[in-house]
Amino acid sequence: MESLQSTQKLLSVIIPVKNWDVGLLLDALLGEIISSKLEDHVEIIIADDCSKEQYRRMNRAHVQQKDCIFYYERKQCMGRAAIRNDLLKKASGTYILFLDADVLPDNPDFLKTYLTCVRENEPVVCGGVSYRNRTLLEKKYDFYLYKGKHTEWLPVEKRQQAAWRYFFSANVLIKRSILERISFDERFSGYGYEDIEWGIRLDKACGIHQIENTCSHLGLIEKQKAFSRMRSSIENFLLLQELHPNIFHQTGVAPVAEKLKCCPSFLLRSMDALCSACFALSPWHKISLLFFQMDKAVLLALAGRKIREKI
Repeated sequence: MESLQSTQKLLSVIIPVKNWDVGLLLDALLGEIISSKLEDHVEIIIADDCSKEQYRRMNRAHVQQKDCIFYYERKQCMGRAAIRNDLLKKASGTYILFLDADVLPDNPDFLKTYLTCVRENEPVVCGGVSYRNRTLLEKKYDFYLYKGKHTEWLPVEKRQQAAWRYFFSANVLIKRSILERISFDERFSGYGYEDIEWGIRLDKACGIHQIENTCSHLGLIEKQKAFSRMRSSIENFLLLQELHPNIFHQTGVAPVAEKLKCCPSFLLRSMDALCSACFALSPWHKISLLFFQMDKAVLLALAGRKIREKI
């Protein structure tokens, strides 16, 4: 199936989903589409990337008898980069709006704001991420909320200063003709940095316009899971360094990792253990975030030493 409709739409909203209930997001999008009479201009395409059956059942129910939604399920897991490229093949829009499944628009005119950008022929527009709305209220999610507020939910002026660094595929609008030339790099597997790397190439090619049209990130995770994700993302961070060495050195963690490379491996492993323990034990979010970032630098330095030793 090539696309949702035989006629081309102005905007395709594409949403990869894995183990998340998309009901809230669809309610918000469909509510605006209907109230603003955008049915002739907007389509929504959702791809399930091997979710658990309980989530598939919920999401099938959400999309039933919705004319502007096309939903399909992958039989094999594709991963974060490949699933977005696959979604693009199904879309008919001249512009593509990438949304993550676990976001919720903060602006009641969310789609209309992006359609204004479409009519102004903007090549790449990033609306930004916020934590204004929250559905997971337990205390165990508070560290992730603190981290997101201090590293992602930033004023648009700050984001525009380094547009690639705050380029989140959770909420970004891109002209289709640009996407066909500059797509996600499928060498990025697992968690992390596929959107940052993509943003670097897009920023170089045509620039990124950061605007205030945020989505709240609802998919909070527990403190220790956030730490585990960071650790699992190191391989992708190293690939980012390999592909864009000059840009990599502009990241906050790079100078620290560079200085740590002179330390012997046994000392770096000890520092890793110490940072991990301090992160887990600290009751203060600010201190936990410090050890979170420090351990990332230690792991990068350790991985860099291993690469040099192999050479």
